[in-house]
Amino acid sequence: MSFNFNSYNTDAMFVMKDEDHQMELLNSLNMMRKSRTFCDVILNVGNCEFYGHRAVLASSSRLLMEILSHDGDEKKNSQRGAITTCTLNTGPLIDSSAVEKLIEYTYTSRLEANVCQVKSIFQAVCYLRMDRIAKELAHFILKYLNVNNCIDIRSLPSISISISFINQLNSFISAHMKEIAETSHFLSLPCIRIEILNQTKQEMSLSTGDSVSQLVLDWIQRCYDDNEPETFFNDLMKNTFMLYLASDNILQDCSQLPPGELSDTEIVQDYKKLSIHKTRRKGQIQPAKSRVLICNSKMHEQGESFPDGDCAILGVTCVGEHIFSALASLKGQLCSLSIKLKLNVSILSNPSTEPPLLHSRAESHQSLPDLYSALTPMTSGKCAVGCANLNNNLLVCGGYDRAEFLKTVESYDPEQNVWETLEPMCEARGRLNIAVLNNKVYAVGGCNGTTELSTVECYDTIKKWIPVTSLPLARSSPGVCELNGKIYCIGGWNGQDGITQNDVYDPNTNEWTSIAPLQTGRNQAGVCAMNGKVYVVGGCDAWNCFNTVECYDPVVHSWSFIEPIITPRRGFGLAHIKGKLYVVGGSDGTQSLATTEIYDPNEKIWIPGPNMITSRANVGIAVVRNRLYAVGGFSGKIFLNSIEFLKESMDEWTRFSPRNT
Repeated sequence: MSFNFNSYNTDAMFVMKDEDHQMELLNSLNMMRKSRTFCDVILNVGNCEFYGHRAVLASSSRLLMEILSHDGDEKKNSQRGAITTCTLNTGPLIDSSAVEKLIEYTYTSRLEANVCQVKSIFQAVCYLRMDRIAKELAHFILKYLNVNNCIDIRSLPSISISISFINQLNSFISAHMKEIAETSHFLSLPCIRIEILNQTKQEMSLSTGDSVSQLVLDWIQRCYDDNEPETFFNDLMKNTFMLYLASDNILQDCSQLPPGELSDTEIVQDYKKLSIHKTRRKGQIQPAKSRVLICNSKMHEQGESFPDGDCAILGVTCVGEHIFSALASLKGQLCSLSIKLKLNVSILSNPSTEPPLLHSRAESHQSLPDLYSALTPMTSGKCAVGCANLNNNLLVCGGYDRAEFLKTVESYDPEQNVWETLEPMCEARGRLNIAVLNNKVYAVGGCNGTTELSTVECYDTIKKWIPVTSLPLARSSPGVCELNGKIYCIGGWNGQDGITQNDVYDPNTNEWTSIAPLQTGRNQAGVCAMNGKVYVVGGCDAWNCFNTVECYDPVVHSWSFIEPIITPRRGFGLAHIKGKLYVVGGSDGTQSLATTEIYDPNEKIWIPGPNMITSRANVGIAVVRNRLYAVGGFSGKIFLNSIEFLKESMDEWTRFSPRNT
């Protein structure tokens, strides 16, 4: 007897959901692993061998996925059924028993460990990049976190797999630093001893632990860049360093304090005789006028990453009069900072008088020192943002970081030194540019991480972003500026070449109109309007950076070449201030630049300008309250969240702004 399926409802479906199938499948695979059946890979960890199945292990660990995928390419022509041997270079820090437990978890979905085992398993999880387990273990560790074990946990290698975990550890340390500084774990850390010379007691009384520790950290980073890391770190731990605040608002070793009244004191002369660590840096080394620099403690949490690791102040506490202890992370290594503020004094040695008296050379000056606040950084590092002046605030739109293209919008108030988050754009876009016209912000083109954009959106008085007419041609990295009540979009990148097409937007008609093309197609060029003309500077084609400059005259509707810039570059900022054009940062095709150039339209020449503090490619710039700001960018190693501005004197960049007493 046979069934006639044609007599059944043709819409009938057989559906089976076996809740036990996955577990039974894992059990079978685990039994095969234990009996070494169908195993095609052996993991060597230390002196131990662990058999497994390539597909199963690779599915559980991002590191093993990379390693085994590579090995798979090499084994394509090998004998069928051969077993791949994979040696993990874990070093002594990864326990083979922890790796064994993680392999068992992969095949059973169950992980059991006592408190003593959690640390070694967490290290192995971070090494193997097993994100799901790392998250659960981090939650468990934080549950039992205390002042006696937080340093040990923060010292674990490879914990950078979880940024949120590190941030929670750092927050705990910052909040409990006073108690942590008294523990044996903290006291046994390698210690860097710093003395900071002050000119007046007022300076010492106004200085805070957060500020001085951040200044010391900046000094360590600069010294790291100028010296061999291993040698320098050894010297750091062996010697006591005496530093002074230089006129460019950074700390400098007193061994280089130039001759003068402040250098002639006995305390400085004794230090110069004993000093064996010599560092050199470019720039001013003259001592500053009596001043105090103020840093926000939150800057430590938002600080930019150290090359190939982290460099941050995790916590600071006052342990005595003008003495601070700090916990720092230097390239992944925890250490303590002992920072003591000292008054620069001289000895009045007159045998006919009473015993010598100590006094400050500037102590008779009754006014308070000048106060400077460090510029608050953005909430996160990013580059290729859109920047503009909106109502005397610095507006920063979009951009991208290491993970994604952004639609975020932030506004910086220079008077209050604070950032405010505004309504995000309609869509994520980096490599865009923006312009302001009639108090409305226009975000033009860009890239969403997948494709170039033709869309344009406008932020107006209702504080909402709304789409307007799209560009005739999709493009990223266009130059954008406002001139004579219209928005100009110049050049850019269409995915293949730097383009020559230029378009002008009229807000009255909500239409784009094409104008005369560039003589050279340009991507990542600088564009700015000045004196009734549009300037397009530098940029690149697919590979090569340009030094050529073109100028558009809307009266005659044509482009002409003018004097080229000194250094070919792309991804820089271009702005006009005080009747001159300023080229800021960028890349020369091989490295990020800190250099600037200035164009005087009367002299018709480019001259070098002052270097920025930080090299910045794909930097955003804008003029706000007669200051030229450089925002974010890529240093060549990290995405930057810091900002700096060119002083009103136009001769120096700074990250500190004068503050009323």
